Amino acid sequence: MVASERAAFNPLAPGSLEEVRRGLADARESGCPVTRVAPGLGFVSHHRYAREALLDHATFSNHGNFVLDGDGDGPAPPDLITQSDPPEHTRLRALLRPGFTRAAITDAVPWVAEYVDELIDGLPDGGPADIVGDVALPLTARVIGRLVGVPADDAAELARLSLEITAILPASFVGTPMWARLEEYLTAAARQRRAADAPPDDLVTLLALGEIDGRRLTDQEVAFHAWQLFVAGLESTAYTIGSTVWQLLDDRSRWETLLADRSLLDNAREEGLRHGSAIRWVLRTVTGPTDVDGDDMAADDRLIVGLESANMDEAVFGPDAADFDLRRPTARRHLSFGHGTHLCLGAELSRIEISTALGALLDRLPGLRLAPGAAYVDVASPMFCGPRSVDVVW
Repeated sequence: MVASERAAFNPLAPGSLEEVRRGLADARESGCPVTRVAPGLGFVSHHRYAREALLDHATFSNHGNFVLDGDGDGPAPPDLITQSDPPEHTRLRALLRPGFTRAAITDAVPWVAEYVDELIDGLPDGGPADIVGDVALPLTARVIGRLVGVPADDAAELARLSLEITAILPASFVGTPMWARLEEYLTAAARQRRAADAPPDDLVTLLALGEIDGRRLTDQEVAFHAWQLFVAGLESTAYTIGSTVWQLLDDRSRWETLLADRSLLDNAREEGLRHGSAIRWVLRTVTGPTDVDGDDMAADDRLIVGLESANMDEAVFGPDAADFDLRRPTARRHLSFGHGTHLCLGAELSRIEISTALGALLDRLPGLRLAPGAAYVDVASPMFCGPRSVDVVW
């Protein structure tokens, strides 16, 4: 059977959240395991097929993930942890794992809470404020910046440059002025670590001084890997905080329910991760002729694995999957952190940031509500899902 040629939704095309979700529902309802987006480019929209593709890295390679066109100017990127397969991926993950141990994440809890409180302290009395721009993005930039080794004074600028890059994905970014500035900054950081008698305990130090198979990473490799970690911890968590707060306030009975029963907070966080689906898709490359439940794919075909669509799959999350439900029993089955070998290294850190931000807002701003005239406007990105702003008063 040849993958469906129906003129269907293109997951790489821009569109409002409503348009995208309607297109994803149509793709799932078609019953086709693979929807053909273009010659050599397929899309899986069901939870089952997305999960299977994420597990089978031998057939669906991670090389080229997030980049559809690799012909841009500039140096070819090395095999990043999000763009490599075992055994390279396994070695990279082992090198970075000390920065994401349970102890390291537990140690982060108090200073994440401190950062959240500082940001709330800086809000004007009664508002207005923007939960995304004034709380979520500054929080995630400072948290991942501290772990990577980016001083707080520099984190905002690196975040700005990173947001400009992710806005153009899946186009190549290595020849852009934004990347030139980031590479310059992170290369200098690596050289500083190598020259220091007592380098700081951060991820740049792990990369700059660590070895893989007895070989130290090049400056270029350190820069790419450090940036990958920075951007992975920046945008998706911030948008999840924003979209979750939006859902809680758009139907304010949800906010009132959480105020009355904090035992629901963890499940609200998981439902926010599922319903918000901050990363809409990942890309895989087919390594050889294969089929997805009878739909044929050829070697070097690209497969878009629809994380957002999988998170809305009625077969897993019920007929009301499009709704936000604080008590959804299957919420944690979302694929927002990926699955299998490539499960996000920082998943637990992200959970801590989301829970801490939501808890602090509930504690300190119980009267929080959407500002008059507030509207949900999507971020301008085919890859990321989330609100540009969440305007609130209290």
